[in-house]
Amino acid sequence: CNYGDVSSWNISHARNVGAMFEGCGSFNGNVSSWNVANAGDLNSVFHGCGSFNGDVSSWNVANANNLSFLFYGCMSFNGDVSSWNVSNATNMISMFQGCFVFNRDVSSWNVANATHGGVSAMFDDCHSFNRHHVATWNLSIYDILSMFDVPFDE
Repeated sequence: CNYGDVSSWNISHARNVGAMFEGCGSFNGNVSSWNVANAGDLNSVFHGCGSFNGDVSSWNVANANNLSFLFYGCMSFNGDVSSWNVSNATNMISMFQGCFVFNRDVSSWNVANATHGGVSAMFDDCHSFNRHHVATWNLSIYDILSMFDVPFDE
């Protein structure tokens, strides 16, 4: 997948950017300046982009309701998402699944609205993830099936 320089793309009016780069294994474009504030659906944007480790720290995802599979299979991803406001997200299934090196502090996240599938498999196969980063989350009503599933030898 060769998209050229994506840093200047204007997606500020996009409501659905789901699966934008899905399956583009070598994609690692500069998306740091993207305005995703109007995007309600960020499902699978980087799904299968194994090389992706872009800077998404300044993204405003406060209006996003679907964050499922967003970084699924992004084996190199360890982007800083600690300041993201995910309080409106209703679906976070497999959001970081297969992000082998992901280990960011998401303890401040409010996942109370993640009731459509909950947070199941959210950190599945995240070999480096420190589970203490979610120790403060209230998960009493969520589907947490395989939230931290890793290979048996881990």
